[in-house]
Amino acid sequence: MAARRSGNEGAGVPEGFNLAMALLDCLPVLFFSISAGILAYRLKSTLFDIGIFLVILAGAMKAGWKFVIALRKKDVPFLNRQMRFLMPAGFVLAAAALIADRNRWSPAAVLRHMTAFPAVIFFLAGAAGLMLGIIF
Repeated sequence: MAARRSGNEGAGVPEGFNLAMALLDCLPVLFFSISAGILAYRLKSTLFDIGIFLVILAGAMKAGWKFVIALRKKDVPFLNRQMRFLMPAGFVLAAAALIADRNRWSPAAVLRHMTAFPAVIFFLAGAAGLMLGIIF
């Protein structure tokens, strides 16, 4: 019977991680946190708040994993692996809150806000980024 390896044995520390990359990886977490906080404030749903908290926690822990690798040259697998569980669970809870609390928001109002200036610029830039990511 083979001995079970811990997360730090065998594979070693991933290469190519530096402080600049770790700092850059914090930006999506920061921007999502701000926008999700605004949505949570407006929606006032406990289920949505819990879901968004899990998503932000997952992103922050993944970014923290990269900081640990960049600064300490040590792999802490939990900080990386938790994302595949926490983030989907958080998005499912947030989506469930939007369905359960559909009387608190209007799809027409959301579309109106997305297509108003200056939000439309950011919406189109994000859509273009998604399309480019799919193509390339």
